[in-house]
Amino acid sequence: MSAPVGDALHASLDGGEPVAASPADWEQAAPRVARYLRALGVRDPRDLERLSTAIRARFEHQVETSLVADAVETGIEEASKLLDEWLASELGPDAPGSMRGVARAVVLGGAVPGWVGVWSGRTPHPIDQPNAQTGERIRAGSLAPVPALAPLAMTTQRIDPCCHRLFRRLARRLRGMRPGSPAGSLSRRATLGQSR
Repeated sequence: MSAPVGDALHASLDGGEPVAASPADWEQAAPRVARYLRALGVRDPRDLERLSTAIRARFEHQVETSLVADAVETGIEEASKLLDEWLASELGPDAPGSMRGVARAVVLGGAVPGWVGVWSGRTPHPIDQPNAQTGERIRAGSLAPVPALAPLAMTTQRIDPCCHRLFRRLARRLRGMRPGSPAGSLSRRATLGQSR
């Protein structure tokens, strides 16, 4: 992006808010991103610093290459994307898309202690099990969101609504009446009141 175009994008409109965020807006987004990370369970200052550095690099790349209106929103989105990409790499390419949402719930729910250190790159494995792979721990803590198909053994039953039976009886009566046949109950009802 050329400098004049970049300056025009970041200039104010009639003294209002800037049109787009710039890399300098990280200072505005950083406190909110740090709160978001703490809400995800990042407690160790070393993890917070490592993750904030990675998110800042992603943030700066995003605002330099795309038109971004809100710095805080972009910072939080980049933090969320960073977590999702890490989960995808831990689970491997064969994991179904639905598994990623389940994996996020597993780690955020606390089923994999020490996952934040692995996510930030500070520790190679979870603290409580140094030889366990994080992806395996996430899979072990995951429940299938939908139970496996299990067909029920049911005997089939015929559905016979009452209106259907009534229609069959009425059809039988109408078939039994031929043109010129003696007046039955139906023709008597039809002629009631006409003979007077």
